Amino acid sequence: MNSSINDFFKIVGNDIIIRTKIIPGSFKNKIIGIYADTLKIAITSPPVEGKANKKCISYLSKHFDIAKSKIEILSGKNSRNKLIKIYNINQNYFLEKLGKIV
Repeated sequence: MNSSINDFFKIVGNDIIIRTKIIPGSFKNKIIGIYADTLKIAITSPPVEGKANKKCISYLSKHFDIAKSKIEILSGKNSRNKLIKIYNINQNYFLEKLGKIV
């Protein structure tokens, strides 16, 4: 798989940067799939006071079985479109966990 930011993720050393589109206020926390070079993620929390951002980090932490402290929103904190960085994650593990859903 090509790992350029023109896809939905980019590998930077041991880290991965993901281009995402968050759908807040959804019925269920869920990775929906890949659309228009973004990873679409549904989050149950509303987009107020950073609640959706916190829930997104929490959901990704559980999904990839990593600490919340290893996930950072690089840009788009006030937008549905975000760049999210996951620190120190194995690329094969990342793709395997994602492959079970998308």
